Amino acid sequence: MCIAIVYSSCGDEKTEAMRDVIYIDAENTGFRLTNLLGEDRYVQGRIKSIDFWQDHSVVIEKE
Repeated sequence: MCIAIVYSSCGDEKTEAMRDVIYIDAENTGFRLTNLLGEDRYVQGRIKSIDFWQDHSVVIEKE
């Protein structure tokens, strides 16, 4: 199982949007994130990078 940390970025600034993310669903102009506990959060933007090798992270860039 792959569990990720999702970050929201604006320019050079990156902040954690959600930890322990197991599901990401594209929705409108962003993504619906779901973590291990079933909590949902919507993050607007586009995917900038995905790293499942070292950081297990996804970066969503705000538009």
